[in-house]
This record gives sequence, C-alpha cells and structure tokens, in this order.
Amino acid sequence: MKLKPYLLLTCLLLASFTLGQSEENKSPVQKSAQIVKTPEDKAKASDLAKSYPLTTCVVSHDGLGGMGETVDALYEGRLIRFCCKGCVKSFNKNPDKYLKELDTAKKPAA
Repeated sequence: MKLKPYLLLTCLLLASFTLGQSEENKSPVQKSAQIVKTPEDKAKASDLAKSYPLTTCVVSHDGLGGMGETVDALYEGRLIRFCCKGCVKSFNKNPDKYLKELDTAKKPAA
C-alpha cells in the first residue's frame, strides 16, 4: 500500500517529461544554407548561377574563386555563392543581413 504514492508520482513525472518532449519537437527548425553536393542540387545551382548578380562573396566581399573553388549553397531555394566554407558558417549566423545585400544587388540602379 505504501507504493501507491510513489507510483502516482512516477506517473506524473513521466507524463510531464513526455509533454515537455513533444513541445521541444514543435520548435521551429533552424534554417541554414546547405552546400550544394547532390547532382540535383548542382543542376539547380547551375541554372540559378546564370542570373546570379554578384561576382564577389556576399559575406567577405572577396572575389568568387579568389580562395579556390567557389562554394555554392542553397538557402530556401536560392543560390548563395561564397568564396569559402567559412563564409557559409558566417552567413548562417545572420542570413537576413546577407540576403538584403543580395536582393539590393538584384535591383537595377535608379
């Protein structure tokens, strides 16, 4: 008979733990630029590169290809070109900042 309070407490703790996990699973997934690797992504990046407005890295502003091969990444279906993998990490810390620069480059000068 003394086990019942412990059993009840265990059930309550288990229920609260389970509810807490389901709330964690509902949290939004962090978006990030993914380096192009698959053949499908390479084909998409190649197509998008035809209208890419910049000749410099959106993060460092160094010339694309200046540090070796240009690193292409896709972010929400958009091509972003970088001079190196380190710039991809910097982009992912504050993508909105760099997307504004990219969008500004697409707009014709007035």
